[in-house]
Amino acid sequence: MRKAFIALGVIIIALLVAFATFNQQPKYAGVSMPKTDYRHLEQSRKSIKSFIKSLDNFDYKKPSTMTAIEKSGNQIIKQNSNNLSNSDAQALRNAFYGKDGIITIVQVAKKGNYNIDSSVASRFHEKFDTIIIMVVNAMNKSSAQRAEIVDQMKVDLNIEAAIYKIGEKNEE
Repeated sequence: MRKAFIALGVIIIALLVAFATFNQQPKYAGVSMPKTDYRHLEQSRKSIKSFIKSLDNFDYKKPSTMTAIEKSGNQIIKQNSNNLSNSDAQALRNAFYGKDGIITIVQVAKKGNYNIDSSVASRFHEKFDTIIIMVVNAMNKSSAQRAEIVDQMKVDLNIEAAIYKIGEKNEE
């Protein structure tokens, strides 16, 4: 009988530990967040990486590369706009399609028959900052936590190096 109580106690403790581990909220940049926000963040990171890859593959002679850039950018806008205020959603769209938006700049390059060199790529920095900030704003409403998440995303995505690589690739 005593062994049965000990076994039952061990099973209950194991179940409690398993339950606590299973229900633990994921963390990113030291910030705990609901699983839905974490999945949104991970999906947005993948979408931004895909957008960077599309920019890296851009060739003004191949229209399909422009289509891929537009598709990747539109995916980021679609994933995040519903969770943003009107002004933030507009800032996100402007980062892609505004007067000096990334996609607008690439469209001009395509029309002008040139690829993205370092002088063109250098114009992307501020827009990527806006994109990352708006993606984080779409999932987290605490300004202190957002700053930590934005900083970590910039490190993880290594935007500066990616922009430099895109520009260097087409230098002649």
